[in-house]
Amino acid sequence: MSEVPSEAAGAAPKAASLVAAHIRKQIVLGELSEGDLLPSEAEMVKRLGVSRPTLRQAFRILETEHLITVQRGSRGGTTVLRPSIQLASRYLSDLLRYQRATLGDVLAARLMIEPAAVAQLAARQDDAAVATLRELVAQQRATDNADKVAELAEQFHISLVELAGNPVLAQYSKLVHHLLRGHVRGSVAAAGPDRPALADVSPDPHSELVDLVAAGAAHAATEHWHKHLTTIEGRLAKLLDLNAALVAPTQ
Repeated sequence: MSEVPSEAAGAAPKAASLVAAHIRKQIVLGELSEGDLLPSEAEMVKRLGVSRPTLRQAFRILETEHLITVQRGSRGGTTVLRPSIQLASRYLSDLLRYQRATLGDVLAARLMIEPAAVAQLAARQDDAAVATLRELVAQQRATDNADKVAELAEQFHISLVELAGNPVLAQYSKLVHHLLRGHVRGSVAAAGPDRPALADVSPDPHSELVDLVAAGAAHAATEHWHKHLTTIEGRLAKLLDLNAALVAPTQ
């Protein structure tokens, strides 16, 4: 582990932030892997040229970001964690709720992302991608469990973007679905047990899309998926206020 600039007198909070940024960078770049155990506190203090209080403050910063876990005590140690999409989603959810983003805003974002991914998939005609999507449809048809069906349907939407091959849009897609899931679950919980099902649960539009993608019919596939997403939005609009601010996830 390389050194960071030594702390100056009276600059411990800034030094702690620098140490945290240094370790965070190593985690993000893969220089430190999930499960790696950091050197002892004494060794870290020596390597980084900072005081124990500064190092501990840096560790607290990284703990709140869920990038490390610190096991205290005689058999303790500091273990590296993998950056989590769930944590990023939670932060983004809080930020968007603060900015008064609405359910309609999230649905509009999905409408921008997914049809473009479908066009890419159909143009490529990737047999492995098609097989993955067909398997998701088959799993969706094979279960009678409503929660599992909804989970597989959501995974189908996310997989469309992942398989298109752009990692940035893939992460955005996961964030969008995290926000949708949190809002819908929160709305269902608030409305009580009589609320109708809100999830995209039918495998038929998914199956039709896979056939179009497999045939390389990019325009038809894009149009089909745009119509499907619009239909879902219309169904949600009958049951929920699309102009309502996002509801906090229930989990």
